[in-house]
Formats: sequence, C-alpha cells, structure tokens
Amino acid sequence: MTTSSRPLRFITCGSVDDGKSTLIGRLLFDSKSLMLDQLDSLGRARGAQTRAGELDLSLVTDGLEAEREQGITIDVAYRYFATPKRKFIIADAPGHEQYTRNMVTGASKSDVAVILIDVTKLDFSGDTIELLPQTKRHSAIAGLLGIKHLVVAVNKMDAIDFDRAKFERVIAAFEAIASSLNLSNFTAVPISALKGDGVVAHTSNTVWFDGPSLLEALESIDLTAENSDSTRADETRSAHIAVQYVTRDAADGHRRWIMGDVADAALNVGDRIRVFPSGALAVVTAINTPRGSTSVAHVDEAVALGLDRQVDVARGDWIIAVRESPSVGAQLSTNRVTATLAWLDNAPLAPGRRLLARHGTRWLPARVSRITRRLDLQSAHWIDQSEGEDAAQTVVHANDIVEATIEFGSALPIADYEISALRGAVVLVDPGTHTTAAAAMVK
Repeated sequence: MTTSSRPLRFITCGSVDDGKSTLIGRLLFDSKSLMLDQLDSLGRARGAQTRAGELDLSLVTDGLEAEREQGITIDVAYRYFATPKRKFIIADAPGHEQYTRNMVTGASKSDVAVILIDVTKLDFSGDTIELLPQTKRHSAIAGLLGIKHLVVAVNKMDAIDFDRAKFERVIAAFEAIASSLNLSNFTAVPISALKGDGVVAHTSNTVWFDGPSLLEALESIDLTAENSDSTRADETRSAHIAVQYVTRDAADGHRRWIMGDVADAALNVGDRIRVFPSGALAVVTAINTPRGSTSVAHVDEAVALGLDRQVDVARGDWIIAVRESPSVGAQLSTNRVTATLAWLDNAPLAPGRRLLARHGTRWLPARVSRITRRLDLQSAHWIDQSEGEDAAQTVVHANDIVEATIEFGSALPIADYEISALRGAVVLVDPGTHTTAAAAMVK
C-alpha cells in the first residue's frame, strides 16, 4: 500500500435515490471486497433482487430493517475495504433532507466527499442544468467542513446511453456552483453504479473519457499534506489537547496522567505547555500512547501526559503547547465568534435563542445573537441579511445554512475551522430536548 499509511475516509453524498448505496455495494463487489458469507446473506435478504433480477447491491450498506423495507438510507453506514494501493473507510450518508444531520456527522471525519449526481433527474431541455437542492446542500456542507478532495460521480449514465455531451453539461453545472461553495478541487467521473461502468474500471461505453475510474481517483488522492505534523511559525499551529480525563497511577506514586487526543501539531517530551483557562505552566516529562511510551505524539493520537509538576486541570480544560517562551503560545481566547451554521433542529432558530455549546470536551451556555448571511441553495450564493430590525427577526429553519454570531458564557481557545478542525468546531445543543441543534464552523 503505497499511497498512504492511514485509511482514506470518504463519504458518498447527494440527493435521495441518486444511487449512493448502490455505488458502495458495486465498489465493494467489483473490488472483490465482499466475503462469501456476506454475498450469501445478501442474496437471502428480503427484496434482494432488482426488477431486472440482479442482486440489489444497495443492501450491502442499508443494514437497518427500516432502510431495507423503505429502500432508503436513514443512518450513516460505515464499511471498510482495501485494495493493493490503500485502505478505505466508507461512510454512506442518507440523501433525505430530514436526515441531513446524519450526513454532517459522517462528513465531519471524511478526507474525501463523493458527490453523486443522478442524470435521470435533470432537465436537459434548456440552456442550463439546475442541480437538485440536496445535491447543493451536501456539496455546501462538504465545503464548509473543509473537505479538500471531491469526486463528482455522474451516475446512471447507462440511462442516457453514456452521452458525452450531457455528461459535460452536468459538470459545467457543477462548476458553476463550485466556486461559491469553496469547492475548487474536484475530479469528475461518468459511472453506472447499477451496471458497474466507471466504478472500479472503465468499459467500452466510456471510451471517450480519458480520466480515472472512481476507484482509481480515490486511490490516487494524496493525504501527505493533511498527515503532516509540520507547524507554522506562530502559536496557531501549536499542539492542542482537549482534556478528556485525569487519572492517578497508584503503581507510580499516584502520578497524575492527563488524557486526550493530540490536535494541530505534534507534541514532544520536553515541550512547555499551558493549561487553559487557569494559565498554569508545566513541562511534558512523559507521553504514553496505545503504541507504548514515546518521546513524540502525533496529530490524532490518543495520549496520556505526565507533567513535571502538579497543576490544576480537569475535563473540559485545554493543554496548549508553548513553542518558545510563555508568551508565545498563550492562546488568544474569546467568548464571541462568527461561524457558519448548518441548522439541524426541527425547531427554528431565532436570534437570541439560548443553547448549550460543546467545544472540545467543555460544555457551556451559548446563544446566537445575530444572523448575518444565508446560503441560497437555488443560486448557491450567500445573501446578506438586512441590518436592524429585519435581521433581528430572521428565522432559520431545519437544514438551512447561515452565517451567524455566537456568544458563549465564557472565553474559549477558539480558532478558524480551516486552521484547526478541533478548536474551530462547535456543536450547539437544545438545553431542553438535548437534541443536536447545529454544527458550527468558526470563521
């Protein structure tokens, strides 16, 4: 496996019935990643045959009974497979609008988004093609979550006789919305998930296409930059740890160990750290990881830290590496941010609504004080909200995407989401129902 040592995580997204689950089933089937017992179980499942008498490969991921009965995806389903070039983790996201929150969950941990577009749902009679709203919504969420790699899979090409001109018109329609959604880097592939064309390899039906198949495109994606532990010259790329737990080791003189996952940059034994919010300083003297004791912990690695002195630290606090002197790495903090919100609650949001915020491992009160912009899915452009009274009366409904001002009950070591996905991500929760109300990405 030469491309990357860690698995590539990708999510399939798009509108309902675009063929996302069928695509994953075809990918696993044609890459010979399904075991014999899985194929046997699939063949015996209720509704396992398509109208043409073929095996319904969408059932590979639609594991819930309700999904199989309704023929839709409800929850995010994960599957694992490998080729000689790399390992993969697939997230199959639901296409229905009411399950957008499930799609956000799957996309938040993905390296790549595969956007499916069903050509049979598009109107080719006019000069331009209008993509479906849910296709635009999922594409927008992928951009907001900072997914740097996209593959646009134009599906059901068999239904239009693999028409090259129509494929190119679909890609032109996607290019028209891509720039406003921060989606400048994407690869387009013509496929038929049902028949297998273009999924693992191209067939004679697409001799006019000289690009990669879907699998080839995924295998070639380079994650080297994302995997790098290199840091910038300032404190914004210092190592950060959201403290999950603090424990004592009775076998080691009741030494305290601070546990959490490393984010933003590598952490080394000998690094000076600052505890937020107390401001206490200490030096890292030991690092334990699942691979054993080490002198350096890498990004995304779970660690237990030993320090050179006793400091006041608890779950919800932050450990922040100080690169040079105590003043360098003294994290700037704020209790007021501008963020992009994907509103997920069925109850509408009006400015001033009281919420709970989850940032790292800390819970604290929060409120959305102002809505400044709204993403219009029809045009794929941001629309500024009017100043004054009209803006104060703005109401945000489920699955809307807006830009808003959030105020927290106390200061947080927060960062732009593009700089740090950990420090720039906030989950907003309704304090009464405890349902997830919004995913917020700090700007």
